[in-house]
Amino acid sequence: MNEQDLKYLIGSYQTTSNELFSQSIATNAKIRQLSDLVEALTAKVKNQEEEIIKLKSSSEKTTTRSKKTTEDAGTF
Repeated sequence: MNEQDLKYLIGSYQTTSNELFSQSIATNAKIRQLSDLVEALTAKVKNQEEEIIKLKSSSEKTTTRSKKTTEDAGTF
């Protein structure tokens, strides 16, 4: 390689490394954004699960139905 080839090679390395660095930063930002979204949605799911448990326990306390008998009532 001569000196001219090395200049082009170094220029290509610099351009590529800058592009990869920018992509890395953008990817890191997207990962942080999605991680925050996952945390928020996980908290929402937990709250909804707790609400479901509360509603089930309150409905079990208030629901008192009489059972129908399956005995024969007599002749027709």
